[in-house]
This record gives sequence, structure tokens and C-alpha cells, in this order.
Amino acid sequence: MASGAFIAVVGPSGAGKDTLIAHARSALAGGERFLFARRMVTRPANAFEDHDTIDTASFEAGHASGRFALSWRAHGLGYALPASIAETLAGGTHVVCNLSRAVLPLARSRFDRVVVVEITAPPEVLAARLEGRGRESRAAIEERLAREAAKRFELRPDLIIMNDRPVAETGGRLVAFLSALATENVSETASP
Repeated sequence: MASGAFIAVVGPSGAGKDTLIAHARSALAGGERFLFARRMVTRPANAFEDHDTIDTASFEAGHASGRFALSWRAHGLGYALPASIAETLAGGTHVVCNLSRAVLPLARSRFDRVVVVEITAPPEVLAARLEGRGRESRAAIEERLAREAAKRFELRPDLIIMNDRPVAETGGRLVAFLSALATENVSETASP
């Protein structure tokens, strides 16, 4: 059996990664080809980010011992994915996850197949979405967007989605892409 792909959904804050992931999760519900992994984050739950909360001491202990499939620090927070993801991938199930771009090299070193989906939006859309969260001042948002514009990552995305249209349209692109991956994996498994 072919192993599943680790599908890293990446992009700037405010791009709508969690929204499109939720759309795909709903559209693909009932199938056994995908696991939509929830990150553990050292931040309380909120309406803008889909994650499970982990306390700092538990994150630090798991990070130090290698207990997580992936763990990293960003923006003063700890992020982790459960170790069970490796088994899920080995069993042929694709894992979809909102991931920090800086962690892509680590993911590529740990998983056989990493597929990158970049979600982005025009700067004015990102700014409006970040303002709506109410966590940063306008000046901090402008700084964040300036840093974002200056970054040059070697993403090599397999799909780029400009998330500035209705979710049904942009989320539909993600669903179609994931469905094609599942079909491809089935074809590989069925080949002699």
C-alpha cells in the first residue's frame, strides 16, 4: 500500500487557511482517504484559529522528547502535531494540516511525500481580516504585512489558491485538488 501524502496548507495570517480546510473537511466528510489534523497550540481556543490547546509545560516536554510528529515555535507560541500522524500516513491516508511555512523542511525530512498548498490573499484583504481578529494594532498589522511581502520562501507549492472570492469557489479548488490526490493514490495502489 502506498503511503499517504502530508498536505501542508500554508500561507500568511488572515489568508483563510482554516476556513478553506474546514470547507474541504465538510465536503470530503465520510471518506476514509483524509485525516484533517488539528494542531495543538499554546494559545487558548478562539474563533479565528482551529486548534486544540496545549499548555506550555506539556508542549516543552513533548518538543524536547520528540513525542510529536512535528513541533515548532512561531510568534511566541508552541505548535505540535500528534505522533499518530506518522501511522496514519503509513496506512495510506492523506493528512491535511495548517502548517507554518518555516516547518516545511522538517516535514519533508520526516514524511515520504509532502504536498504544499499555498493559500494567500491580496494585502488589503489580509489587513481587513487581521483587523477583524482584534489581536493586533493597525501599526502591528502593517508591520506584519511588510514582513510578509519581504519574505522569499522556497515553497515550491503544488497548488496556489488566491482566497479573495467566495469560499464555495476557492474551497472548491482545494476539494478538487485533494480529490485528485486521493484518486491518484488509489491508482498507484491498484497498479501491478
